[in-house]
Amino acid sequence: MRIAIDITPLLEKQWGGVSWYSFYITKGLVEYAARGQLRVVLFYNQRKRLPDNISILLKEWKNAPNVYVVGFRMPNKILNFSMSFLRFPYLDELIELKIKEVDYWILLNLSFIALTANTKYIAVCHDLSFEILPEFFTMRQRLWHHLINPRRFYQNAHHVIAVSENTKQDLVDLYAIDPERIDVVYPGMDHGLFYQRDDTRAVREKYHLPENFILSVGTIEPRKNYETLLEAFDMLLSRSPILTKEGTKGKFDIMNLVIVGAEGWKYDRIYRFWNRMKHKSQVRFLFNVTREDLPYIYSAARLFVYPSFYEGFGFPPLEAAACGTPVIVSHSSSLPEIMGDAALYIDPFNIADLARAMERLLSDSALCDTLQTQGKEKVRTFTWNKAVHTLTDIINDYNFIAS
Repeated sequence: MRIAIDITPLLEKQWGGVSWYSFYITKGLVEYAARGQLRVVLFYNQRKRLPDNISILLKEWKNAPNVYVVGFRMPNKILNFSMSFLRFPYLDELIELKIKEVDYWILLNLSFIALTANTKYIAVCHDLSFEILPEFFTMRQRLWHHLINPRRFYQNAHHVIAVSENTKQDLVDLYAIDPERIDVVYPGMDHGLFYQRDDTRAVREKYHLPENFILSVGTIEPRKNYETLLEAFDMLLSRSPILTKEGTKGKFDIMNLVIVGAEGWKYDRIYRFWNRMKHKSQVRFLFNVTREDLPYIYSAARLFVYPSFYEGFGFPPLEAAACGTPVIVSHSSSLPEIMGDAALYIDPFNIADLARAMERLLSDSALCDTLQTQGKEKVRTFTWNKAVHTLTDIINDYNFIAS
């Protein structure tokens, strides 16, 4: 069997959850192909020169047995416009100019893609946040979603992969997709990278991290609910003066908040809010943290907070739990499903609720120990091997192939 994978998400300048998901799934399918269990065609379109790391990666994959890499050099805007409005060119026909026919396409994210009517494709849905919380998206992003037509994209798919039961239910409720056509395939965790690190001194020095800090990780944008976190942190310090610079003489008692993430939409609004904080000097933003350093920062934190309004899956809470850090998350969207009993839950709209949760974990070592143990147990259930194996089972399912 030959499958084609659109690896466009790997060409993003900054990799987020979708890009990392695409990388690990593609890597796993390439390994399956190398064992002779299927044939894989990797497709991409990029007018500009590929980044060095992607060029090296594609060269490595291209040299693997039963793997073909097909790249085009068309201007993306022209190609996207043509596929969106003219429904031309058909990508499967372009691919067939270079290699033989493929059996299925796997589309790892929403994309401007035109396939001939009889071409079967599996579409991955990460979340429908743009439908549920459109106010958290720019006008340009809303226009992009309008043009790409996610409803049609998923309704026309031969099969849909959802990254959580929550996302599956959103597809059923919002797009009226038959639940029998949707399978949940949970993403995995890179357990070789995300685990508790005992010696964090070098990374502490590299990023000038404070001795005591609460951590949050995610793009600095309104959807991540940082304003509630900042206000709750201010409330926490006002309730517990010993945690402030004015209330203690020992640097080990001072509590800080460290936020790691790239600047996203309306990040300036969050900075303006930060500038009005009473304890703003105890808040730090880190922008250029490498993925290799992130586990050390997770491990060094007293606790991890993720008050996001909506997540289709949510990698950071699991990464923090894997590194032995007690986790607080919103009781919303997929987060309770993913974290189970391995987190303390808060109402993302309730500032006082979050302040109380942080205060509780900072003062209750027994609860922290419990969450650490349950967190490490929870993350063991998420592996990329399992995700890829489940996906290949779906591809190979007799009824799926025969339909």
